[in-house]
Amino acid sequence: MKKLLFAASFLAIMLHAEVISVLPYGGSLSYDTDSAKSIKVKAKLLGVHATVGTLKYLIEADYLTTDISYKDTSLENLNQSDMTFAYGKYFKNFMLRGGIHYISNNDPILGNGYVGFASIGGYKYVGYNKYTYGVEAYFSQYDNNVSLSQFTPYFTAYKSINANWGNALVLKANYQLTPDYLQNSYLSFDVSDTIYYKKAYLTLRGYSGEMVSGVKDSGFTVTNTVDLMKTGFGAKLGYYVTPRAVLSFSYDMNIYEEVDLVQGSSSVSMLSFYYGF
Repeated sequence: MKKLLFAASFLAIMLHAEVISVLPYGGSLSYDTDSAKSIKVKAKLLGVHATVGTLKYLIEADYLTTDISYKDTSLENLNQSDMTFAYGKYFKNFMLRGGIHYISNNDPILGNGYVGFASIGGYKYVGYNKYTYGVEAYFSQYDNNVSLSQFTPYFTAYKSINANWGNALVLKANYQLTPDYLQNSYLSFDVSDTIYYKKAYLTLRGYSGEMVSGVKDSGFTVTNTVDLMKTGFGAKLGYYVTPRAVLSFSYDMNIYEEVDLVQGSSSVSMLSFYYGF
């Protein structure tokens, strides 16, 4: 019923919007084959992301299902649904944004969870170049009496080189207050660089530090485990099939530590297709 109401409400909004885009996506995640490094085998992900808006506002919604299997086949698969809703309001030189991310699963450690988020950002245009800065704030609350806060300041710079080339640099820091975890706080850093050439683009990205139950992608990605994420890197390649249709593929590698296990790694591959109406 929750899924039906969610879809119906968003459809009603879409019918009165000026610009609509839909992004179906899917992927798989492979964990370390060594049982001493991970108890998990693989995960399957399938979702859809939609946006509605104008130059003055943006409404975003996302629905994702995840199925994780374990090396011990006697364990029940971890099944999870993520539903996210966000609203952003844009002014001449700044923006405000807020939303909620709901997690429903059969995880016995954290349980179901709610992640509320809000952000404020400014932007400045210099010719064809754009500079953006701000801070994102997240508060996560899980059923099993576990909560944490996260603050993510960011800076982005887009440089228009010429009619064919462009470049975008994104820098972020993630500071977490985690009184219910092994440490009271964690700190990590993200960096990505995207090169645009005519109808194609390539993004190279990475992160380093320590993060637990972290929130990324402006609230749309929540790693709701107690695994300690330490280092990661990846790439994304996209191509504009038409001005309104974009096909993209990404691959990322993560170095992490599961509870009571030694350091291991995982990899995730994602395929997505964006279409704007």
